[in-house]
Amino acid sequence: MVQESESKKYWFNQKELIKPIDWEYFSIQPKIIKDALELYMRGEISIGKAAEMAHLHFREFDIIRAKARIPILI
Repeated sequence: MVQESESKKYWFNQKELIKPIDWEYFSIQPKIIKDALELYMRGEISIGKAAEMAHLHFREFDIIRAKARIPILI
């Protein structure tokens, strides 16, 4: 589901982030979590739906999101 591409469109501008996304941490996650994070970063699903997709409790998924330094969509 996740495709590596320079033309990814996220709801945020990566160049404007205070701290860059930790792609190394992102890359060591299981595929199901990476896919959920990717869809969340694209703005295609909510954080709650991403957690459900990853088969994690909302708080567990949010901790992973925070460790990867992915901004939260409000």
